[in-house]
Amino acid sequence: MRLLVFELRGSIGHFRRPDTLATQATYPFITRTALLGLVGSVVGLEEFRGESWVGIELLSPVRTRVQQMSMLGKGFLGDGGSDFNRPTSIELVVNPHYRIYYSGDYLDVLAERIRARWSHYPTYLGSAFALTVPRFGDLVEGEVVEALPEGIVSTRSVVPVHFVSGIELAEGQQLARCGGMLYEHLGNRRFRGTVNLLYENSGRPVLFRPNPGALDPPVRLLRLPSEEYVCLW
Repeated sequence: MRLLVFELRGSIGHFRRPDTLATQATYPFITRTALLGLVGSVVGLEEFRGESWVGIELLSPVRTRVQQMSMLGKGFLGDGGSDFNRPTSIELVVNPHYRIYYSGDYLDVLAERIRARWSHYPTYLGSAFALTVPRFGDLVEGEVVEALPEGIVSTRSVVPVHFVSGIELAEGQQLARCGGMLYEHLGNRRFRGTVNLLYENSGRPVLFRPNPGALDPPVRLLRLPSEEYVCLW
């Protein structure tokens, strides 16, 4: 299975949880829908379509801060709307840095454009005030593991919770769970499915026993040329 490996980095990011309104909380790292939106921006798609598998690796610890921002210029309010000022508390991810694994319909054109540092639309980490420029890493061949190991697997990528039948804790690890992340954007602000994810807060490996059962959403375990494992979902 061919994989494009690239990095995303910025000073801030905001991946808004849709269940928060007055206070806009963030997911702890980039979501699948935001990542595929970024892929679409590079390629030049108004709406992302096509098969894609993604894996996300944390290259910096998850840190968040809350900042108040003023929402100005609400023209849809009619006369006086431009004077509308509503301080809103927004949770930001500080110094996000990710290694992304992508396989899908747009792999070749995406690799070409990221290598050239060229994008059709601006790219950002969840919100337009969090600009980023994808950095090319590598093109590799990963081996899909069909017969899942019965023992413990080590991966630095985030792991869908439903793919885990058991975990092993190492000294000093800080495992965390991110719940209710939207899985697929259907267009016009409509979504389908959610996924819960397990990750190590500082980016250290997650040690887990894979679940061999039928999975929804689907998950693939890949062995990289470096003999490391990565979860794609």
